[in-house]
Amino acid sequence: MHVERRARRVLLSLLCLTWMMPVACKRASETPAEGARGAQADNPAPAPAQATSLPVQVLPGLEVISKPEEAAAALRREWPQTYTLMEGRLPQRKARELRRCTDIEGVDVNDVDVITQQETEVVQLQFLQCRVMKALTTARPSRTSHVRELLTMKSPGEVLPAAMAPEFGEAAPDKAQERQGKSWSATEPELHFEPRTGERNAFSLEVTGRDTLGLLEWWATGDFNGDGQEDVIAYRAMSPRGGSLTDIAAFVLTRSQPQGVLQILEHWR
Repeated sequence: MHVERRARRVLLSLLCLTWMMPVACKRASETPAEGARGAQADNPAPAPAQATSLPVQVLPGLEVISKPEEAAAALRREWPQTYTLMEGRLPQRKARELRRCTDIEGVDVNDVDVITQQETEVVQLQFLQCRVMKALTTARPSRTSHVRELLTMKSPGEVLPAAMAPEFGEAAPDKAQERQGKSWSATEPELHFEPRTGERNAFSLEVTGRDTLGLLEWWATGDFNGDGQEDVIAYRAMSPRGGSLTDIAAFVLTRSQPQGVLQILEHWR
């Protein structure tokens, strides 16, 4: 019960300050149903989708838009809050204010003038939403899919790449090499996923590890690199137990075969 409360607080602290405040706060406060851990412990058998055209989809986790056709307009929509570039950062850039997604081209989160860690995480989440929406403007329908099963998996740790694990502080130089080709669960045996209940939480999982906890969401599907294979965009937010930092990132994941660990096409922070 303590883990669930902490996981909800992690998501709430990130989403409640964003431009979708009413929807995000309501969703972050929903409580998983009792008994979900035991009743939904096993993954369904893989069932790769084969079709002539699998449409591009926006999944409920993204929240800022509901269908791909809305992405272009949403990129140009002004935010309720304007951000400013830090003094001395990107001196060649004449426009110093960031008012919408189209203004962040070439800008890193660390270039934005914010004071607190929480403000940094809110800006980072907004940047991730922008990058996903931009990817949706060029995404194509897919000819085939070996990732569709992810959307219904209740414990996807065996197929998610180990590189999706959060990192806090300075990572060991050989950490990336150790994770190469391995699943997230293989490098963290105590990893556990708990499905969230409710219509808006259908593509959301609470995640706990030995020393971390947080959230995993599916944000969109489509062919994002033009190879005909369906890809899925995942959002991951994790915090250390008892800590205040949150490692948030989005990943474009794909797979060219029915089974095995997924490949990361894009890793956005």
